[in-house]
Amino acid sequence: MSGVKINNVVKRFGDFTALHELNLEIQEGEFLSLLGPSGCGKTTTLRLIAGFIQPTQGSIILGDQDVTQVAPQHREIGMVFQDYALFPHMTIADNIGFGLRERGYPKEQIRARVGDLLDLIRLAEVGERYPAEVSGGQQQRIAVARAVAYPPKVLLMDEPLGALDLKLRETMQVELRRIQQELKITTVYVTHDQTEAMNMSDRIVVMNTGRIEQIGSAEGIYDDPRTRFVADFVGQINLLDAEVTGADGDFLIAETLGSQVRVPKGEGECSGKVSIAVRPEHLQLVDTSSSDNALNVISGKLSGRTFAGNLTRLFVDVGAESPIVVEARPQDAPSEIGVSINIGWKVENSRVLTE
Repeated sequence: MSGVKINNVVKRFGDFTALHELNLEIQEGEFLSLLGPSGCGKTTTLRLIAGFIQPTQGSIILGDQDVTQVAPQHREIGMVFQDYALFPHMTIADNIGFGLRERGYPKEQIRARVGDLLDLIRLAEVGERYPAEVSGGQQQRIAVARAVAYPPKVLLMDEPLGALDLKLRETMQVELRRIQQELKITTVYVTHDQTEAMNMSDRIVVMNTGRIEQIGSAEGIYDDPRTRFVADFVGQINLLDAEVTGADGDFLIAETLGSQVRVPKGEGECSGKVSIAVRPEHLQLVDTSSSDNALNVISGKLSGRTFAGNLTRLFVDVGAESPIVVEARPQDAPSEIGVSINIGWKVENSRVLTE
């Protein structure tokens, strides 16, 4: 088991630069997710670690070894693809033991290792079946078992849950995390699904146009996004155009939508035009007759609502390009479209973004 270091890596395909001077250190035993939209460079990064492609510039270090020019089969990497790539003519046990047989392991050792892995993935009863005879979720676990049968230094997974339905995907997130923690194996996971990354990862690397936007825990990235892209990509958020007009101790004073609001100071100097970011769950309906001076308040009209079981999403027209989204309890949510309402948020529950 080893960590991974990506040092100053650039990857170009002809005139197109897929990665711009990428630097990233993945800790030993860590579950790290590369998160971003299509074309952001996350799969290119994974393929570089695997050795399927070579960097235009920079180096890949696996443990203490520079593997930049080492062929994939000699990197001791385990790989799980989106389509699982199980051999349809082999039993589940034979699929899992395939890599061990190729390396000349004795039959008894293979049998014991396969049995241990079937227990680990909770499929001890399916060893003699074929891939077509088990479910998609079971195939996914089998693919993981095959990838770690010969213990790799690093396990790479490229959107392995993409073909599963929502309920099964949620179940498999828990299972994959459990397996990774039991094996204590360094894992790099590629996904465009923010919820998936947040549920499973020790750290998340948010990527955009071949660059790293932010690295941190799920809580850190969600609660404290550093750029407008991260704020908008990770979770639902309201972004309000504003202009900083002054300061008040640890807070900035800004004008937005005809109202004056306070926001916490970010890192570095901040002036001029900015974006104020507020999550829907941090907004509340406000009665101005008993308004709380600790709240920022803006006014608008209810333009729509959707029911989502334990909450109702309210869409409030405040005169911006898009409505503000508020999450409220169903019993507290107004139902009359067009009604005037005031919405507010605690000062500390907003962020000011300059990028």
